[in-house]
Amino acid sequence: MSHVRVEGDFEAIAAFVTDGLALLTPGGIVAGWSAAAAEVTGIGRLDAMGRSLDELFARIDPPLGFALVPEDLLIVTNDESRRTLHASALTIDDGWLISFGRQNTYGAIEQLKNEIVTAVSHELKTPIATIKAFSQTMRANPDATSVDRAEFLTTIEEQADHLARVVDDLLAAGRVDAEHLLNERALVPLREIVADVKEYLGPTQAARVESDVDGIEVSCDRQLLSHALAHLVENGLKYSADSAPVTIRAEGHDDETKIFVEDRGIGIGADHLPYIFERFYRVESHLVSATGGTGLGLYIAQSVARAHGGGIDVDSKLHAGTTMTMRLPKRDATR
Repeated sequence: MSHVRVEGDFEAIAAFVTDGLALLTPGGIVAGWSAAAAEVTGIGRLDAMGRSLDELFARIDPPLGFALVPEDLLIVTNDESRRTLHASALTIDDGWLISFGRQNTYGAIEQLKNEIVTAVSHELKTPIATIKAFSQTMRANPDATSVDRAEFLTTIEEQADHLARVVDDLLAAGRVDAEHLLNERALVPLREIVADVKEYLGPTQAARVESDVDGIEVSCDRQLLSHALAHLVENGLKYSADSAPVTIRAEGHDDETKIFVEDRGIGIGADHLPYIFERFYRVESHLVSATGGTGLGLYIAQSVARAHGGGIDVDSKLHAGTTMTMRLPKRDATR
């Protein structure tokens, strides 16, 4: 651990560097908070000053200990986005200096690349193997009955659709990260969005979707909202018994519309709830290997809701089910 003395005014030093900087007293209380720190963390200077890092953040890994501070920290913010930040701690003569690295640092990029490769490779493996197997079977059996050929082709088509959805998720996640989301906003009956969702899911899964949304309209980018809502429904179906339905219902209020996606599945443990909207985060369970998924669905859904000016709340009980509540403010049809 390096020991240095910070000479001169903290604000002058902070203005010289691009990363966010925090100056902490020996007791761990924030005594300085740069504008870049406010931008990177989403915590304003007035909210940060005089408080400890444990108060400001949902998670610091490893836990910050002032007897021996680790140089490399992984920090999760306390807001709805639950951003993951990379930070470094440096001891100084009058306390501690914390540098909040921006997410485009080399280490973060490498970590993201590894997460993408792992998630996508796992998700693509099964459909590719299935398509190859059924194609080889058809080639080896040119005299197969028309019924068999139709079944094989249906399976190939379903797996190809699955591959297309994985690619769509990756492209959508790229748009989310670049903050290029809403193309246009129009007033759309929610029942039309639900119809889009059912088409996206396919007939087998769509048969398990129940809805009560008549008379509700939402101001939205229809394609994006349909995509986001489909992820919420698909998540509910994935972690429910095969016969259990998922219900979409809605409430219209003066200032916002609430869309509820309710399932009767296995639920989400309280220890997982703070992280389910992070990229590639998946709740480990005995169903994971059977259900698949890139871990991008809830991340995309939350980002789309936030792009519309709203968000998603979660209420879940283990072995009783989960309700995802998407909040969308009412606005004019034009953006």
